[in-house]
Amino acid sequence: MSQRGLVGLRETITAASDPTTAMHRVLEAALVLVPSAQGAAVELCAGPGRFVYAATAGFLSGDLGTEVPMDGSLSGLAVERATAQRCDDATSDPRVDKQVCRALGITSMICVPLLRADEIVGVLKVASPIVAGFDTEDEAMLDELAEFVSIVIGAAVELASVTAKLLGASDHRSSATGGHLPAPADATRDARHAFIADVIEPGAVVDEDARVAIEHVLSGHGLTMAVQPVFSLQDGSIVEVEALARFAEPPTRGPDRWFAEARTVGLGLELELLAGERALELLPRLPRPVRLAVNAGPGTFCAAALVDMLRGSDADRVVVELTEHVDIEDYPATRQACLALRDLGTKVAIDDTGSGFASLTLVLEVGPEIIKLDRRLTAGIDLDPVRRALASALVSFGNDTGADVVVEGIETMSELQTLTELGIALGHGFYLARPSNLDDVLPLLDRTGPDAFR
Repeated sequence: MSQRGLVGLRETITAASDPTTAMHRVLEAALVLVPSAQGAAVELCAGPGRFVYAATAGFLSGDLGTEVPMDGSLSGLAVERATAQRCDDATSDPRVDKQVCRALGITSMICVPLLRADEIVGVLKVASPIVAGFDTEDEAMLDELAEFVSIVIGAAVELASVTAKLLGASDHRSSATGGHLPAPADATRDARHAFIADVIEPGAVVDEDARVAIEHVLSGHGLTMAVQPVFSLQDGSIVEVEALARFAEPPTRGPDRWFAEARTVGLGLELELLAGERALELLPRLPRPVRLAVNAGPGTFCAAALVDMLRGSDADRVVVELTEHVDIEDYPATRQACLALRDLGTKVAIDDTGSGFASLTLVLEVGPEIIKLDRRLTAGIDLDPVRRALASALVSFGNDTGADVVVEGIETMSELQTLTELGIALGHGFYLARPSNLDDVLPLLDRTGPDAFR
């Protein structure tokens, strides 16, 4: 199976098995089957000497994530003895952690160990705020429920272990043929730890996988740059190239996903700056007056590091395209960043204009030198009078404010003719040229004239 297929398998297993949801349902069932139970929890062994509430119900519902010490607790005793333990009165029972019980409102409880093979991974607990809330029949019922929870945990861990081993084997083969990712040392152990971590903090394992992959790219592996030429629609000359990041490292996914996940794990600025640095390496190979456009999300756009990076280049030939408009909350900081860029001679572009209210608001707030019309506005513009009217209005706005208008996503000759008739001077799209490496684009610099797009 391919690396991409294995990653997809892991994602499918995670979505299908959903052990957290299953455990919550078991706890709800426990409250029904044991009428005196008013609260329930699954405590997972989360590290040396501690449990964490990974699923809760009833009056314990607000305590998700609560840490419980193993020492001096009934849960710890259940693990130590590998048998169910019952407490009738937490205020006087020497086996319980009285402080924790008082904080959680627990007076009586039953703790049943959860086993996977011969290993105890946690405890199923039911609790009541009243004295002597449970009997031996309740213990027997909970033993059966605990067995089911253990099966859920075991199945999830085994499935994760299988995919981890397969991924590790695939990574090992990749390494043998020039890849860089090492195979895991102990896939089964890692799968168990990953399962517990993901239940305690949903998404943590996915985030950690993303962090590892992104840090690998930041260390110098797998990031290359393609370029998308921007043409004069009048004479076919190239006036600008937009640098586009491409990722060769697994997992296989689009650049937008890479940058989005980098922001999720706190590495968005680092990854965008690295892409910017790689893009600026292309600038000396471009003859004047051809410009180079680089993309920046709001955080990078407002970062002093971006200005510092541009100072070491021909900044007056660079265009910074501001993307991800919906994430912009601090317009004063954005306007200040525009001033800093303009002091270097760098132009500011607003990407995907016309895609929503946020992009139009941003145009009004920062007054960009370049307005890039969203490809959804371009698609079928030759057949849609509404699209033509909006594009025409934005062209008039650009003319009145001195901004260049660039249209994205030109796919057909008919679209090109319509856009030219609307007075749009600049554009790019697959009909004109596909993104490629710079070596393939450089010969196009000499392609001008009425037949340039034929």
